[in-house]
Amino acid sequence: MGDGLEPKLPCRYLAKMLGAGEEPPPRVSAFYMLCSFLGAFTGISVLASLHSRLMKPEANLVLLIGAFGAMSVLLFSACKAYVAQPLNVILGNTLGGLVGVTVFELMAFANVDLLWLTAALAVSLTILAQELTRSVHPPGAATALIYVITPSVQHLGMTYVFCPAFLGAVILVAVACVTNNLSPDRTYPQYWWPWKSIRLESDSQEEASIESKTPRFGRLHSFLAKFRGDAEVPVDAFPLLQQSWCSFLGSFLGIAVLALIHERLFPDAVLLIGSCGAVAGIVFSSWRSPLGQPKNVILGNTLGGLAGFLVQRLLSLASENGTWLTAPLALALTITLQELGNAVHPPGGATALLFAMDPSLQRMGYMYVLSPSFLGAVILVSLGCLTNNLAQRQYPQYWFPPLSVNYFARKAETLECQC
Repeated sequence: MGDGLEPKLPCRYLAKMLGAGEEPPPRVSAFYMLCSFLGAFTGISVLASLHSRLMKPEANLVLLIGAFGAMSVLLFSACKAYVAQPLNVILGNTLGGLVGVTVFELMAFANVDLLWLTAALAVSLTILAQELTRSVHPPGAATALIYVITPSVQHLGMTYVFCPAFLGAVILVAVACVTNNLSPDRTYPQYWWPWKSIRLESDSQEEASIESKTPRFGRLHSFLAKFRGDAEVPVDAFPLLQQSWCSFLGSFLGIAVLALIHERLFPDAVLLIGSCGAVAGIVFSSWRSPLGQPKNVILGNTLGGLAGFLVQRLLSLASENGTWLTAPLALALTITLQELGNAVHPPGGATALLFAMDPSLQRMGYMYVLSPSFLGAVILVSLGCLTNNLAQRQYPQYWFPPLSVNYFARKAETLECQC
């Protein structure tokens, strides 16, 4: 009996990689794109202004980091996703800061100078902590990784957990509540806490009565009511805790491979940047989300690198290279390009923001679009196919729609039947 089952296991494992045949989300409207652009531009502009005019000169603190690029894409473009709700954003990002600082300090205390190990542990432990606390938020993994690989923030120590990790998340959530709810077709947050919100029938009747009697006040009341959150928790969206080992293993291997390739094979090339932590968070923890499918990961992250490069270069030619303008414009353009290509991928926002802020990355020029933007995404997607399918998961859900949705699904069925 064992001999009859053995050949089926590799076939089923390989068949998973052809995709589950799920449909991608529809394209968004031009008005939706405009709201995303304005919201993201406003959010990062607020952080950049506070960083350059208050936090940095007055308190020697850092408020703007690359992870907030990924967070902004979630808050202003994918605001209905469970990973974009306030508890996930604030707690998930704070956990990322805490884990990143703790892992870095412990490795330094133990005199272990292995970047690949420190980076991999910081990202994978962040993802594990988020899943255990039901606060999965991929940019939090980028927050952890940025502390490990960025010497300019390591002097902050545990202060990094409060500012920028906690404080920056709170500011962006506040901006998202205001800007998203200005649009009639958006409500943010969907919920505040991870249990079902119950709206009493009497409350609904009272609101309807107020709106009918006082139209102007009714519109204001409707706007303010959005802040309460009007949707139920998507219970099935949370990662299963019995599969957390797979999230940990995949993210650990993904970051370790990127770091080792950089250290051992191509020391002159940059392959591991802060946004890779967020990519790992989506691919290995939020693997079912459209944001984490191969097209979104590869195209969305590459578009982020391209937008960051173009905006920085154009503004430098115009003798305007201040972070206060370069950072929000690079991020907002990234979101627009991703929505046009139906390839929204939050870490792409971090990829763009990092290039706009980091002079060492800017010296790479257009090569930044190839590596790490494109190549890093390809490597993590490949490892996602290998590790996610070891558990009761199927990754990807689809490859490059619409052709691949039906074609690869039929191929997977054929392969399973042949086994």
